[in-house]
Amino acid sequence: MIVTAALIVRNEAKTLGRCLESVQPGVDQIVIVDTGSEDDTRRIAREYTPDVYDFRWHQDFGAARQFSFERATGDWVCWFDADDVVSNAEAIRECVRTASPNVAGFYWKYVVGEDEYGNSTCELWRERCVRSRAGFRWHGRVHEVLLPATASMLVRDSAVTVHHRPSARPAHYRRRNLDILEEEYEATKHAPEPRLLLYLGNEYSDQGSLEPALEFLHRYLLVATWDDEKYLAQVRIAALLRHMGRYDDAIDAALCALKTHPAWPQAHFSLGETYYFLQDWPKVIHWIECGRRLPPPDTLCVIHSLECRYDWIIHYCNALFHVGRLADALEWSKRALAIRPNDPWHLENVRIFESLQEAV
Repeated sequence: MIVTAALIVRNEAKTLGRCLESVQPGVDQIVIVDTGSEDDTRRIAREYTPDVYDFRWHQDFGAARQFSFERATGDWVCWFDADDVVSNAEAIRECVRTASPNVAGFYWKYVVGEDEYGNSTCELWRERCVRSRAGFRWHGRVHEVLLPATASMLVRDSAVTVHHRPSARPAHYRRRNLDILEEEYEATKHAPEPRLLLYLGNEYSDQGSLEPALEFLHRYLLVATWDDEKYLAQVRIAALLRHMGRYDDAIDAALCALKTHPAWPQAHFSLGETYYFLQDWPKVIHWIECGRRLPPPDTLCVIHSLECRYDWIIHYCNALFHVGRLADALEWSKRALAIRPNDPWHLENVRIFESLQEAV
């Protein structure tokens, strides 16, 4: 059973060796496709594999990844980025060796971001390892996805985790994905796919361009077909509206999300945060207490982990204080510091709340 790792790279000399060191114990072949490096990327790549190929870059990540898959000779093909680090790569061979014949591929947990304490800040399950004979192909010029030719079973496997640990990028990289999406939109704007509208909305939001972000996210909601993505788009719309001071609209957007997935917590926390800015402390407490009793979403979508676990605690503590529940406010501030010990807001709250307790 041969396993191939496929990577596309460009100017990745700072991270490529680290990635390949982590991948190498779990695979038999490494295929590296270079899209125009001007540093030592190719030299480092050849230290690990003879299978290094050039690919003329034309603003299409999906095409480059497909080129790498077509040069893989393994029975299974998994993919990584040069700034990824793979935990427990040794488990890859056992994963594929014991795979049921009807399993065409595996999702592995992808930890996209971590804070200075090792807390996951953003993660998702991604299709990472597939049978080469199952006819998977890459789709999308950016935020590309690997899709099977026919209905196929993919299962989650928690034995392998991929951590995204990028090095510092030049400033122009912040616009790279958005430039590709805008170009794709210009070519298809009379009939854009839902995913393109969603990605444009998210990218504009990340860039701080709130009005176009809202425009594209609202357009996406009109054609959305996957409730999980629809819910997260509605929650993001609520956050954008709140940032703009449009609190009533933010409440309406969060309530729409609540109707989409009543048992997911983010919309509850969104409502709590909006009422925080309105200084309606009982409603802050109500919505956050509803949300904190719910489990994190079970989904393939991107999840901002601290949004469910931590971010809401500051609003909750302050609301508890304002309604006179000083002991509870202090307890929750200390719980927050157990997650992020140097958070200045919670450190200051603990100091204030303890001094007020002593004064009673």
